[in-house]
Amino acid sequence: MKDAKKMLEEKGISPSLQRVIILKYLQDHHNHPTVDTLYQELIDAIPTLSKTTIYNTLKLYVEKGIVYQLAIPGNEAHYDCADCYHAHLLCEKCGKIYDLDLEDEDHHKEEIEGHKITGIETIYRGICRKCRAK
Repeated sequence: MKDAKKMLEEKGISPSLQRVIILKYLQDHHNHPTVDTLYQELIDAIPTLSKTTIYNTLKLYVEKGIVYQLAIPGNEAHYDCADCYHAHLLCEKCGKIYDLDLEDEDHHKEEIEGHKITGIETIYRGICRKCRAK
């Protein structure tokens, strides 16, 4: 993963302390956090952090293609780094979201049948291996 500050600068984003720490968290933790999760995880490191700052930062990151928002109907928005294509599994028992690596050539296409592709999101629903083992 690229250094968070450098990545922000390359995308034309001013690398404030809050922005760098939020991006670093997303790069280091693949837990698909919500805004509330990010707030709880980062408030000790940044006591002046607000949920509004997190919302605005994530919105900016989504617009710049650094992060993407997982749109799972019935759930809060979850966020993930947009560093490489992968699908997700939403466990119907525990509610956790897991990354799934897929081999699919279409995820690199910018156009399919004349349609401009701006993003791909694949979400599987099922039972994760941890819940199945119980």
